[in-house]
Amino acid sequence: MRRPLEMLIIDDETEYVESLYRDAQRSQILLTHKRILDDAKLFLKSDKAIKISGVILDVVGQKSEDQEVAKSSFITAAINYFDKEHPQLPIAILTGVEERYNELSKLYEGTKKVYSKGRDEEEMLSYLKGEALNLNWVKTINKYKDIFEIVEEFFNTETKEALIYCLSNLKTPDNTQIKDNLVGIRRLQEKIYIALNKKKPDWVPKKFIEDDVKVRDILKHLREGEYVDRKTNDFAYAIYTVCSDYGAHTQNHTQGSTVSKYTVHTIAYALLDLFLWFKEVVND
Repeated sequence: MRRPLEMLIIDDETEYVESLYRDAQRSQILLTHKRILDDAKLFLKSDKAIKISGVILDVVGQKSEDQEVAKSSFITAAINYFDKEHPQLPIAILTGVEERYNELSKLYEGTKKVYSKGRDEEEMLSYLKGEALNLNWVKTINKYKDIFEIVEEFFNTETKEALIYCLSNLKTPDNTQIKDNLVGIRRLQEKIYIALNKKKPDWVPKKFIEDDVKVRDILKHLREGEYVDRKTNDFAYAIYTVCSDYGAHTQNHTQGSTVSKYTVHTIAYALLDLFLWFKEVVND
């Protein structure tokens, strides 16, 4: 089962939004409601905003708190903002005025979808859901749902973004991207041990993460303390070794010894196993 999609709606009609919640939930969409554009902008700068995969805009609204009356100029300001700051997000425009519906449908033909309040909600939600499910980062999260549940529970937004970036670029044969992926995987491995220190400081003593993360010392400590099973130990060493030799350091390798996209796949999946191990031990 897919994770529910989370979307933002900017509309000053609270009662209407509450009624739309129920329709959205039936489409496996969770709505975050903001009455004014400035509040939406603040929200989109927060960690929670990373989950937003679509936007619903009322035609008439408030741009700021000191604007006492909703105005039609709101929609132009809102669209300009989203086109500039969040161009990847699919947008639906809502209006309860028939004349405005006809006018805006012509104005945004081929660029934005316009829907009529009280008539087109099901069609609008279906459109937004389809567009959201085609976003690369949404596909990635749905594909590795169990891993991202761990990341969202124990790690910060930066870790989530880094993992999405890594997993979204596994198929590329480009050598620069391959090296970039290995550097990213190495940093994600370090983040796991930093998080483990907070939960089990005897497993990862503070001295191993001060100044920089001493992964080799951590691996040795975990092995000698019998904190890890053989598979986890082998996977962790493979991640560290490959990423260090072919990602973090610049070396002149002999022909045939460089890594391929398949190597990155192997190491990335070993990293995902390390996330599973992390959840198991911190919940023990």
